[in-house]
Amino acid sequence: MSTKQCPVCEKNLPDPLPPFCEQCAWDLENDLTLVPTMHKIPEDVQRKYVQRLAVAKRVWNERGVSKEKAKEYFECGEAYYSKGDYDRAIEDYTKAIAIKPDFAIAYNNRGYAYDSKGDYDQAIEDYTKAIAIKPDYAIAYNNRGDAYYYKGDYDRAIEDFTKAIAIDPNEANYYDNRGYAYHVKRDYDRAIADFTKAISIDPDYARAYDNRGETYYSKGDYDRAIEDYTRAIDRKPDDAIYCNNRGNAYYSKGDYDRAIEDYTRAIDRKPDDAIYCNNRGNAYYSKGDYDRAIEDHTRAIDRKPDDAIYCNNRGETYYSKGDYDRAIEDYTRAIDRKPDDAIYCNNRGNAYYKKGDYDRAIEDYTRAIDRKPDDAIYCNNRGETYYSKGDYDRAIEDSTKAIAIDPNYARAYNNRGDAYYMKGDYDQAIADYTRAIDRKPDYARAYNNRRITYRKIGREDAAKRDLKKYEELK
Repeated sequence: MSTKQCPVCEKNLPDPLPPFCEQCAWDLENDLTLVPTMHKIPEDVQRKYVQRLAVAKRVWNERGVSKEKAKEYFECGEAYYSKGDYDRAIEDYTKAIAIKPDFAIAYNNRGYAYDSKGDYDQAIEDYTKAIAIKPDYAIAYNNRGDAYYYKGDYDRAIEDFTKAIAIDPNEANYYDNRGYAYHVKRDYDRAIADFTKAISIDPDYARAYDNRGETYYSKGDYDRAIEDYTRAIDRKPDDAIYCNNRGNAYYSKGDYDRAIEDYTRAIDRKPDDAIYCNNRGNAYYSKGDYDRAIEDHTRAIDRKPDDAIYCNNRGETYYSKGDYDRAIEDYTRAIDRKPDDAIYCNNRGNAYYKKGDYDRAIEDYTRAIDRKPDDAIYCNNRGETYYSKGDYDRAIEDSTKAIAIDPNYARAYNNRGDAYYMKGDYDQAIADYTRAIDRKPDYARAYNNRRITYRKIGREDAAKRDLKKYEELK
């Protein structure tokens, strides 16, 4: 072990003890200068001791002033942080650290300010410094875990949350945070275990119930999800997100009325949040109540005009009402807001197709394919449009592309069969209808198309069998 000396009496001191020996530190605090006699040292050395004591006293006092100043800067940083002025908070935490370089909580809180600004790398640096100063600093490990989480580095986040738990195993928040990192990694069983542990520590922890509900939801266990969302609502009835999440679970169960009730509760609690209006609109849409759906999608757009999905959703509702012109307007708004998203181009193509404007439909399907070439649906849709234009060769090309992307795409086989039929290639048509049926045994349309083709080539017995099957399925 290395040693250092007391600057007053020159005794050896093992690190990391205070910078004065116990006796001299006591002397300094009590302003006693005659105590050197207690050390039984010569008079000349005593004079030297008194001089050093005077210097040490001044340094001691200055250090006390510095500590107070560091504390003042820290408290100012806290005040600025609470006001949301993160830049000024960082400035004051930095001043506190400059005066007191071992100020662990100042590093931690400056890291939190960087975190709040979205500067996760700088936050991680500060949390790491706080941990170096105070290795058992559970909060700093937890906070660094949060920063790694927001960077998408879930494994490191889990490591830090685990260290925080090891230091303080009775803090529910650390289990909740690790649970959500497991959730994002789709390790749902471990996530549920952590949320359950958080709840056992704090039975009133609404967020842990909500998060466990979300994990059950992701597993498709909507009943358990609803139970947990209900527990969260019971503990925090004014929180809109818990009502919304339970609404999502009811929606996924097909219980649209209860979903609407919960989305309405969420809207009542947070009327300016667009997502709750959008979600209720989706529930009305699923019930076939298109007018109310449009009202809610319009509310969502009014609250968040730059969100493409809300424009798209209203467009979908207009499309389902048969109002293709308004649907096209909304799909165009969605494309303007998010031009690289293939689905909006595809949806506008569908509306143009319904209007019989096949050329514009093909343009939009082509845009969708350019943006997402590995999507079988977009290739199939363009193929159907070529078919409707009578361009059977191109229809076959696109159906073939769709099948190459998704070899189990029954509709694409059926559509290619249609194109071969129109070209007079009945054997190929029958082969494709058969492939469609193999992949989708209850595909009534494919049975009917094959029946027609069998009859075309004089195979009446086969046609009768397909007619019987078609009658059973339609």
